[in-house]
Amino acid sequence: MSGPTIELTVFTDQGDEVELTIPARFVVCPRCQGAGSHVNPAIDGNGISPQEFLEDPDFEESYFRGDYDVSCYRCGGRRVIKKIDRLKATKAEKKLFDDHERELRELEAEEAAERRVGA
Repeated sequence: MSGPTIELTVFTDQGDEVELTIPARFVVCPRCQGAGSHVNPAIDGNGISPQEFLEDPDFEESYFRGDYDVSCYRCGGRRVIKKIDRLKATKAEKKLFDDHERELRELEAEEAAERRVGA
């Protein structure tokens, strides 16, 4: 297979473990919008009000200058990520990939719920 690919291990409906190599394409990272970095969520994860900038103009200047930026958590600073190429992937590959992504989202939601209750 030429071009970028996504490699992952998935489980079929029958419970068999399958190694997949799926055609991919590069897209601009949605986390950093292609900048390769973003503000550290510890700084603005809960939002920053205009009032905070008014109270501390030095903070505002540092913030917009990028002093609080970190390498993008999603792309690692590469500015692009791989995304499944649905035009090149087979129907079976798309189903296995979609099932895998759904399971990951469900697991992340379950872990977030457990964190909220202190588990």
